[in-house]
Amino acid sequence: MDSLFPINEDSLRPLVGRAVYVIMNDDTRHTGVLTSCSSSSIILNGERTARPVNRSRKSKMKVDINSLELDQRDRDAQPASSAYWGALSLEPAKDISTVKAVIPLAPIRAVILI
Repeated sequence: MDSLFPINEDSLRPLVGRAVYVIMNDDTRHTGVLTSCSSSSIILNGERTARPVNRSRKSKMKVDINSLELDQRDRDAQPASSAYWGALSLEPAKDISTVKAVIPLAPIRAVILI
C-alpha cells in the first residue's frame, strides 16, 4: 500500500481530535483519537485540552422545542434506530481504543480517518 500523502506532522495535524485507524509496517493496527502529533511520534487517546470557544457568532434564530409538545403519533412514527447515532447494520463494529498510545512516525504505513 503506497501512501498518497507523506506521514508527517503537517499532514496529520488536520486529523487531531478525530478518530483514526493507524496501520504499522508490521501490520499492527491501532485505533483511537489522535490527540497530538510531533515530528517524531503521534499520540492516540492522550490528554485532551479544551479549545477556546469563539463567542463572536450569535445564532440568528433560537428555537425552544419541548418534547412534551410532540404528539404521540409523531413519536411512534420515528424508527427505533433514530434515537442513536447511525443506522443499524450487519457490518462489524469499529471499536475505538481508549488506551493512551505513543507511536513513532517512522514505522507507520497509513493513517485512516474513521
